[in-house]
Amino acid sequence: MNLSKDIIKEWNMKGSEAQLAPEVLALGKTIYQAILVRSLDILNEKEEEALDALLDTDATTTEDVLKFLKSKIPTFDVLVKEEREKIKGGLVMSA
Repeated sequence: MNLSKDIIKEWNMKGSEAQLAPEVLALGKTIYQAILVRSLDILNEKEEEALDALLDTDATTTEDVLKFLKSKIPTFDVLVKEEREKIKGGLVMSA
């Protein structure tokens, strides 16, 4: 799962990756944070502790966290889609 590429494709963003990078990174960060917050409501205590340990490791990447969450949350793909749509809807409404 690559949030940045998904954002560019799904939102039909035009321009080079270099031009889009700041916007896409900001959107990706916002979506990632929303996914984390929502996931905490779903994970049990033991899974939350495992997530905390993963997040505390310096070598952990965003991809590592997303893979972990996907392995623990059966409806993770739906969760990600819903969070992307919420944020996209919020941006459209504020424009």
